[in-house]
Amino acid sequence: MLKKIINSFFYGNFKTKLFLWSVLILALGAVFLLMAGIVLGISGLCAGGIGVGLVALIISQSVSLNDLQRKKKKKASGRPASSGKTAEGEDRPERQTKKEKERAKGRYLSSMDAKKLKKVMKDHKVNQIHVKVMIDSYPAKQIEQSPAFMWRTDTMLHFMVLSDQAYEFEVPLDKVNTFLLVKNVPVDPEKDYASFKLSNYISKMFQPYLPEYFESTKDGKLEVKKNTFRIEPGIYLTNSSVANLKKVLLPGAAFLVDDSVIASKRFNEYFKELYRASLLCKNLVITLDEYKEQVEETLDALVNAPIPGSEFVNTLYDLNRYHLITKDYLTIYTQKYREVHLNKGAD
Repeated sequence: MLKKIINSFFYGNFKTKLFLWSVLILALGAVFLLMAGIVLGISGLCAGGIGVGLVALIISQSVSLNDLQRKKKKKASGRPASSGKTAEGEDRPERQTKKEKERAKGRYLSSMDAKKLKKVMKDHKVNQIHVKVMIDSYPAKQIEQSPAFMWRTDTMLHFMVLSDQAYEFEVPLDKVNTFLLVKNVPVDPEKDYASFKLSNYISKMFQPYLPEYFESTKDGKLEVKKNTFRIEPGIYLTNSSVANLKKVLLPGAAFLVDDSVIASKRFNEYFKELYRASLLCKNLVITLDEYKEQVEETLDALVNAPIPGSEFVNTLYDLNRYHLITKDYLTIYTQKYREVHLNKGAD
């Protein structure tokens, strides 16, 4: 309140300035007369000082100080409903058209440099142990194709998003216990992440987290698509961001796939385990070396699994047919199976 009154001394309208300066001059005059009367021993000056002080008090109480803020409040009342806080502590407008928001996002991201980003991260108390992700969409918060910093605390997963402004939201960790692959999302690569690409500094920083595109044909027409991953409560991340998601969530989140292969009764769990791992590898969630480790671990378990020999052979050949293992693995693990079961027979 004191800051607003001081600003009004210099930037208020004429009536506001007249009111405030009058009160200040009368108050100073009262103090001067009172002190002069005491020093000089003149009771009349003391009485005059008290009288002027009373006049200043009466004038100061004659106008509500809330009137000093009326103009500012009137402006604020016309602003749309908002949610979330920006780096500057102001509310983030929600009700914008898509084009308006994209233009605003392009301007904001283009204005970002190292110094400004450091300040924004400090304002939002971004944890030193954080990762970068790209939020493809989050309908509940009206977020689309925006870079974000992500970190966790004991109970929360935090996001600081760089969109039309910088703001933060959080999700309870106990809700983020799975991540679901959403396949074959149609996309126009010329328009996808268009406003993001305008920012030289931010685009370089978040380039590795843009989605991977692939082509397919439908009714003779070429289509460009991408895959995303969904975490609760409805946040869609680019495929290239999920490796960082796993770093933050550790091994606690389970990977889900909802497709015909997983739903099929033809394939056993050993096949489906490597199928899921292959999808993670194709979507850059795990490395090729990590996939090879998963292949060898699963095939070792398959060799010793309590299943008929015919199921082992069918599983191994299916894995090769669907390009989940190479022919070398087919040969090596067929031989391992024979050795293991010959030894068991000898025992």
